[in-house]
Amino acid sequence: MEILRSFVLGLVDAVAPPLCVLCGGLPDAFPWLCESCARDLRLYTGGVCLRCGAPRAIDAPLCGGCPDWPKRLSAARSAGVHAGTLRHLTHALKYGRQLAVTQPLGHIVAASARQMPIAAGTVVVPVPLHRSRRRQRGFNQATEIARVAARALGLPMRPRWLRRVRDEMPSVIRSAAGRQRAVRGAFRAHEAVRGRPILLVDDVLTTGATLGACARALGRRGAGEIRAVTASRA
Repeated sequence: MEILRSFVLGLVDAVAPPLCVLCGGLPDAFPWLCESCARDLRLYTGGVCLRCGAPRAIDAPLCGGCPDWPKRLSAARSAGVHAGTLRHLTHALKYGRQLAVTQPLGHIVAASARQMPIAAGTVVVPVPLHRSRRRQRGFNQATEIARVAARALGLPMRPRWLRRVRDEMPSVIRSAAGRQRAVRGAFRAHEAVRGRPILLVDDVLTTGATLGACARALGRRGAGEIRAVTASRA
């Protein structure tokens, strides 16, 4: 099924290059986006904290939020601000079920991942949804983004190496402490992660609580170094 899907998408792109996935305009230098939508991506172009990925004047370790950063998560990167085009792309996927937007999102994530060292043997693992939420939505947005990113990076993806065993946190929880409590013990990792470097992929980094809970679950199973990348940062 995956081979057939890739063949069909490649054939469509070859015969008729895709229009902008947001507005339907002609794509520009950035694939799948027109010039106007690409200009509003608001990608990070300056320095970042080398651990949590927060924007800084220059690349440097240990920003103000790092003392509370999950210990098992070595580093994280986000492509840009959760606003403008990145926000529109994420919402079009999560709430509009427009799977075409996974193409720009996945390639944006891949480009951001390349800013970190990628160890030999790294496996891409998407942040999972609980089965009830996945059944309601019809797909997991992190898996769809990770599928494109993994292909661009030339890495294997294993969506079943991590699962969510407790239901989603309420979206109204915004504080870091509240989100940490909500995701504590919410994930379980497969024993196959033992010794493997992991690249976690999600759509948005808010407080780091979900990525931290995933990293702890992977660490308990003996995973190697764990890094994370998201399309945007709230």
